[in-house]
Amino acid sequence: MSTRVLVVYHSEEGQAAKVAERIASVLAAEGTVVDTATSDDDPSPGGYDGVIVGDSIHVGRHSRSLQRWLTHHADALDGVPTALFQVSLTSAHDDIEHAGEAHQLVQGLLDGTGFDPDMVGMFAGALAYTRYGWLKRRLMHHVAASQGDPIDTSTDHEFTDWDAVEHFAADALSLIEGSGGPNPR
Repeated sequence: MSTRVLVVYHSEEGQAAKVAERIASVLAAEGTVVDTATSDDDPSPGGYDGVIVGDSIHVGRHSRSLQRWLTHHADALDGVPTALFQVSLTSAHDDIEHAGEAHQLVQGLLDGTGFDPDMVGMFAGALAYTRYGWLKRRLMHHVAASQGDPIDTSTDHEFTDWDAVEHFAADALSLIEGSGGPNPR
């Protein structure tokens, strides 16, 4: 019987969706049955061998949609192996201060929802200037300039390390397959 994994995500401009799809493709290439859905769709995690969830950081926090989904499905998530991925520009910087901020963002989600994933992946996101509205583009230009990030608003700038995403997916699959399947509590 094939391993069944649910990948749930929330995405504003599409980078978290791209990460979720890459994770799903890695799992599917290993023969895993993968269902991918947005947290807004409110998929049930019941019947899966494992669940991978994630979203991107906006205005210094995780999405309300994913927070609601995690809270609503807390009991079911406690019964299976879980992994969390976070996509943020904070993770695009390799220094202690930014790493600490990225960890605080994860901890804020965990504290606010009670979610306790078995593993966490933090990935750099993108400056999606071409997908932002006028105000957000100006704000993100200002933030990018202060951080030393690209400020050319005529194009998008992607920072995601796709090899790291693929390793995370493989590690999550190993975790899920090593658990022996659903473990109702």
